[in-house]
Amino acid sequence: MSSLTMDTAVLFWPRGGSAQVIRYLLRELNSRGLTTRLHAGSLGEPGDPSHAPSFYRSLDLRPYDHNDAFDAFTRGEDPQRSDWPFHPSYEDRGTCPDPLFSAVPPASAGHLTRAWTRHLAAHRSTNTGLLHLHHLSHLQTAAHAAYPGVPRVTTLHGTELKLIDAMEQRIRIAERTGTSLGELGRLLHSDNPHRTTEALRLAKTTGLDDDDTDLLTTTAWQKWTHSVYWLTRLRQAAGHAGHLVVVSDHDQNLATRLLRLHDAPPVIPNGVDTHTFQPQHLDQAQRLAYLRHWLVDDPRGWAPGSAPGSIRYTETDLRRLHDQHGRLRPLLLWVGRFLDFKRVPILLRAFAAARTRLDPAPVLLMWGGYPGECEGDHPADIAAELGINEDVFFVGWRGHDELPTGLNCADLMVAPAVDEPFGMVYLEAMACGTPPIATATGGPARTITATGPAATGWLVAPDDTGHLADTLTAAILDNAERQLRGTRGHAHIDNTYSWTRTADRYLAIYDRIRPALI
Repeated sequence: MSSLTMDTAVLFWPRGGSAQVIRYLLRELNSRGLTTRLHAGSLGEPGDPSHAPSFYRSLDLRPYDHNDAFDAFTRGEDPQRSDWPFHPSYEDRGTCPDPLFSAVPPASAGHLTRAWTRHLAAHRSTNTGLLHLHHLSHLQTAAHAAYPGVPRVTTLHGTELKLIDAMEQRIRIAERTGTSLGELGRLLHSDNPHRTTEALRLAKTTGLDDDDTDLLTTTAWQKWTHSVYWLTRLRQAAGHAGHLVVVSDHDQNLATRLLRLHDAPPVIPNGVDTHTFQPQHLDQAQRLAYLRHWLVDDPRGWAPGSAPGSIRYTETDLRRLHDQHGRLRPLLLWVGRFLDFKRVPILLRAFAAARTRLDPAPVLLMWGGYPGECEGDHPADIAAELGINEDVFFVGWRGHDELPTGLNCADLMVAPAVDEPFGMVYLEAMACGTPPIATATGGPARTITATGPAATGWLVAPDDTGHLADTLTAAILDNAERQLRGTRGHAHIDNTYSWTRTADRYLAIYDRIRPALI
């Protein structure tokens, strides 16, 4: 296997957890003697978090540059029609150059596929023996054309499955109401001031239940017009994906159902860099110095519609981190992107309730929120409405190399996402000895032990503000139990989720298809 030359490809510029997975996996495979080349989207200039050559430094990268398409978007042009078009998204990111896949018309979809086919054909490695793709999209169709006869592996990271599930739900509602997706897009367009009244009338006329009525009234239907087309395209892409792999049992069930697979794909959990993510045993002065750097010296939090650093703090603000005796207050850390399924409003409401029961009240550090990306209300606005903005601090989006220290500064990591596909950050928190609080859904439900002598964290009911507030309160009050769960979590991750183990599992998949390489 050490003589294998493998190409890897992903549409997107570095933004979420899958980019971290690709970077760590390729580094591990390179250390085993494989020759690898990466094709990945890139945006921005050197040093920007979205700039692929900066993020994937030390890897053999052939970037697909999105800058011209982004510039076209700023000029009011269609970024999906540029010579090198901007990729669509699995999430609704508002007004942006990467709209939902379901908002992209078929003509643009064909253009996207042809552009990636050109890129792959021009920059592929010579004598490529294997192609490893990430996420399900038109990329599989492009790879089928650019790498004829080359065996393929595709890792599904879960976000594509969420979109497929969401498209199925909306197609079903359109069918139940006897209305086409295009007509719903016109009738219930977000710009229509009477859209809620129209939706409720339609729901009543067609006998929708409460859940379907809620979905009908809250959906920006103009963004789901092409759901039927994309659902068909993504299922066709699965046929070009080669050997499918998923990252959790939860996604295994979803993929099997949504993609109508005959056999369930194997599960290969993501790994953790256990050399970097480990306990640092910081004292109070060290923790405060890091907090000062992130909040005062190099602020990157951003206000709605503003740039990174627009939310910034002073030395006076830092004093709020201390109790009346000068000790640091309990620190809760949230990590992620401002996406709907991350349930940030639930967290903020639970935090607001828990802080009234504790003395000293805890502090909530919001680590992440990709610049300009926010589904729903901005967390800073929600915190202000709840009257907790003086106890919630926004760090902003920072490099992954700083996250181990951020996790070590916290007493708890709390992220009540619902149906998180895998949730690598929960494992990274455990590796640092910082116990996590998650919901009993998705990947964390299977990677966090919540009860008994082997407990490594806490699991709460999804979308249950009261349960989360109660759990936060109990966990903060019981310092000894927090330390026990932190110690167990570190040992569990060190023994189970290293990148060495993850790479071993992928190499077994590669070996299984190796006869095709002869």
